[in-house]
Amino acid sequence: MKNIFKDNTKNYIYGGLYGSSGSYVINKISSNYDNTIILLNNNSEIVNFSNELKLFSGEDKKISQFLEIESFPYESFIYDINILSERLKTYKNIINTKKNIIVTSYSAVSKYLTPKDTIVKYFYQINKECKYNNLLSSLKDLRYDRTQKVLNKGEYAIRGSIVDIFSTVEDQPIRINFDGDDPETIKVFNLDSQISNNSIDTFTLGPATEVIITNEVLKTYKEKCKNVFDHEYMDDIEYDKIINNLPHPSALNILPILFDNVTSLFDLVIGNKNIILSLKNPYTKIHAIRERYKDFYDKNKEKKYILDYKTLIVSNDDLLKSTSEMIKCSLSLYKVETSLVAMNSPIRKLPSLLINNTFKDPYKSLKDYIQKNDNTIIFCIDRKSLVIEIQKLLDSLNLKYDLLTDLNKSSYSKKIYIIESYIDDGFIDYEKNISFISSKDIFGSRSISIPRKSKNRLIDNYVNDISTLEIDSPVVHDSYGVGRYKGLVNMDIEGIQTELIKLEYSNDDILYIPVTSINLLKKYSGHTGLNIPLHNLGTDYWIKIKNRAKKKINDIAVELLEVESKRLASKGFCFKNNPDEYQRFCDTFPYEETNDQIKAIDNVIIDMQSNKPMDRLICGDVGFGKTEIIMRASFLSAINNCQTIILAPTTILVEQHYKSFLNRFSSTAINIGRVSRLQSTKDKKETLSKIKNGEIDIIIGTHALLSKNIEYKNLKLLVIDEEHKFGVTDKEKIKKLKTNIDVITLTATPIPRTLNSALSQVKDLSVMVTPPQNRKSIVTRIVKWDKDILIEAIDREIQRGGQIYYVHNEISTMDNEIEKISLLNNKIKIGRIHGQLDPKHIEIEMHKFLNREYDLLICTSIIESGLDIQNVNTIIINNSNKFGLSQLHQIRGRVGRTNRQAYAYMVIPEYTPITKDAEKRLEAIDSVESLGGGLELATHDLEIRGAGEILGEEQSGQIYEIGYAMFTDILNKSIEFLKTGDNEDDPDSIEIDVNKSCLISQDYINDILTRLKYYKKISSCKTFDEVTYLCDELIDIYGPLPDYLENLIMITKLKLQLRDKNVKYIKILEKTINIEFKDKEKINPEKIISNMNQYDIKILKNNMIQFSLDNDDLFKISEKINNLVGSIL
Repeated sequence: MKNIFKDNTKNYIYGGLYGSSGSYVINKISSNYDNTIILLNNNSEIVNFSNELKLFSGEDKKISQFLEIESFPYESFIYDINILSERLKTYKNIINTKKNIIVTSYSAVSKYLTPKDTIVKYFYQINKECKYNNLLSSLKDLRYDRTQKVLNKGEYAIRGSIVDIFSTVEDQPIRINFDGDDPETIKVFNLDSQISNNSIDTFTLGPATEVIITNEVLKTYKEKCKNVFDHEYMDDIEYDKIINNLPHPSALNILPILFDNVTSLFDLVIGNKNIILSLKNPYTKIHAIRERYKDFYDKNKEKKYILDYKTLIVSNDDLLKSTSEMIKCSLSLYKVETSLVAMNSPIRKLPSLLINNTFKDPYKSLKDYIQKNDNTIIFCIDRKSLVIEIQKLLDSLNLKYDLLTDLNKSSYSKKIYIIESYIDDGFIDYEKNISFISSKDIFGSRSISIPRKSKNRLIDNYVNDISTLEIDSPVVHDSYGVGRYKGLVNMDIEGIQTELIKLEYSNDDILYIPVTSINLLKKYSGHTGLNIPLHNLGTDYWIKIKNRAKKKINDIAVELLEVESKRLASKGFCFKNNPDEYQRFCDTFPYEETNDQIKAIDNVIIDMQSNKPMDRLICGDVGFGKTEIIMRASFLSAINNCQTIILAPTTILVEQHYKSFLNRFSSTAINIGRVSRLQSTKDKKETLSKIKNGEIDIIIGTHALLSKNIEYKNLKLLVIDEEHKFGVTDKEKIKKLKTNIDVITLTATPIPRTLNSALSQVKDLSVMVTPPQNRKSIVTRIVKWDKDILIEAIDREIQRGGQIYYVHNEISTMDNEIEKISLLNNKIKIGRIHGQLDPKHIEIEMHKFLNREYDLLICTSIIESGLDIQNVNTIIINNSNKFGLSQLHQIRGRVGRTNRQAYAYMVIPEYTPITKDAEKRLEAIDSVESLGGGLELATHDLEIRGAGEILGEEQSGQIYEIGYAMFTDILNKSIEFLKTGDNEDDPDSIEIDVNKSCLISQDYINDILTRLKYYKKISSCKTFDEVTYLCDELIDIYGPLPDYLENLIMITKLKLQLRDKNVKYIKILEKTINIEFKDKEKINPEKIISNMNQYDIKILKNNMIQFSLDNDDLFKISEKINNLVGSIL
């Protein structure tokens, strides 16, 4: 594109940018300039626009996202590490790259930044020339956090000669293995597995903060403070943090007194030819931000130590000076009247190409456009399944096409191309005769699917994760019962270094168990607090409890298997699928399915096409995609002329489902109905008549749908949402209704992996633990009750068209709280609900809130397990110090159900001190913002509830007695035995006592919990391949295995070899080895006699033999033991 903008004194206007053509045109404009700065409204726009831009730009252009820090004026904030990373990458690109495209917002460019000459010093290039000590010094200077294991950007870990680093400006963490002071290898590694893979030559080490307080900066700060603040400021905690170089979350708010010359983003860019492209007048927008800061400053300057807003927000004079040499152009979606400074792009709007399932040929519009148009057509399709659908369509029309991987490497010699990539809306470039068609143009409104850098590691079962134990955590030992974990203890026993697990039992009795027996230990979940009943050592009380529990759990297993066998023996309806029609419905789903969702959908469709009645339980948190699964099942039912019931526990949930179904099925001929208390009598009567006549395909309602007065024409599918919330009578009706029809039950209660494993053998179960892509973690702030902060929180949500939950758990003072909120903002409409109101009144109020008749809902914790209202993305929890940890997690989870940033304010009293326990709870909830983090937050109460919901509440007693982990372990084994008759021994039931040290030394792995984790991993190995893989992992992460650990690995392998060989106990002494067998009958006396001379065997009492030892090599000893045992059985 030729350069049409040349005069930096003019303000150009460029119009007619339909659809996603903005990114297409800007990419062409940018080729004429050194730096292109694009100003948008917010971070969401920045991310979406950048992703489109990447499709159209070449590799020679660096696209940077200079994101804004989402905070209030003058607010102390902790950076979102991903926002910090993108900002730092922008600095890096400006420093190192000649051609840059910087996508940013008005807010981000309005603030003064660290001086350019200082920023340059923050970035180091690391390669094989770097030295060990110099690297560690640089990491410290750049404010990286040293941790036991690197999990996030800005962290590093040292393990002997190995240094792990996750640079803030790199996409993958780096592992450097040093040989002395010099790097031997530099590799990237996987955060989940911690295993390294590809070698690299160099990487950039960026700072872990935008502001680094050096001695020079400190000197400037001390001098300037005297001129800006009074002497009392020197006693302020903020001053103390800076002076002592402590982490300072609001350093950007004091930049002008840290540095002599602050700068703006516009000053940082280099090059002679730069352009600013903006949707609105940047000077006007930045002036509005300046006024917002001025307002806050005027209100608070007498109460707080804050700098004059003029020193923080770029002044108009500085803005004009910084941009005076830059070309300035405003972008418009609409065509403009042309002049010397106003022109229009060569872009036209696409006609409607949407598929319509109500037409005989749903693709008619698209087919006509392709066949009647001479343009080159490029399909930009953002999902593989949709790419396949487009390919099928083109094949059916006998049209040739090419698949592209890069738009910039094609000369467009053919008519039709397909590329798997994202643009929001299509458009036509009539100058080039190219039509770009997006997924949205064909399949309807879609949500951009940006791959999120995974924060949630492989979600394991925290109920039985030994590596999460803290001192005094309750544990249950297979042989001794419930005790308390007291840590790892090193002991010298007869000259052999041994690491033992210390356990405390009743009457302060202490038990030490070898780490090699860690698999006999499980984390206890049952009772909470310090009043857990510890068992007595030296009595048979635990054996009695365990045997009683085993019998009852075995009865559960028998009952589960009986129910399953009855289901498999009955005949159900076999649904037929129309693949094309079904696929078209799937393609209109506006989000990217998660892997869990795809698996659950596939399982449901396979179940429905079977001639056995389906009874599938789907577990997943609210917002994880369960509704789409039942929508696809309901669609399959409807195209088979069958009816579906969606049974929900509350009227308001019925209304929500009804709206969702109407919207999702809008492009189909399928009829949706609902039976609700909120319907008029006439409307309800008409609905019941249509149900009877089969005119309604999908019926949504409460327990009213179970009434004998409702007649269904051809009911074949029942969906039950949260069955445990229905009453006993309703559950009995549901049980009768289930006969010979397909049933899907939905629950939001977490089902841990161990219970999942047990139930999946006897029940169709789908568990969804993966959050949808683009779902953002909730920004959590703990604040003292502060009028200004709450005003900002409420105003910000209202201004972006959202709603607010205000949780106040004291009904008696709710009226006073409503008055306080009204004083904060007298324009907002406030609704209220609490448990003492009539249920129908609560439903009406919630219905009003759902329909946006209220801006803010003040409520008690009644919303803890409530609706999925996607428009509510700010929650204020008053007196949050009075809530329990899992309760806080549940309540906070009411927001953040979309890709919009959600905020949770944990408000604590302004003057009343809070307890230490409350402080710890709030610290814990603040530290776990990541999606899926609920499993990290002591959610055993939810998990026990989950077992109760599925297996029956009467099982709670068994769980409390023996602990959740042992309960599910016994259930697993009982089901396995009843199904297969296989009662295979655990290799850890073999005890081996060896006269050598077998442990992971503290020198090798310093962190106790990490050592515990690896002891658990080693003892959990079931095959030699697993042992080998684990050894490779240890060597990669921690270096060569020391001798003591080699011994432990050797003993583990020996246990695996002796599994199923009748061995109970082995004691390896200096000259002899004793072996005790479990079952005397399995020993062949003749074989012992024939091997006596070769092994010098002696027969001892109690099923034990002894044989001589002629060397102390553990490998040869293991080989000899294995050969002997094999030869005498």
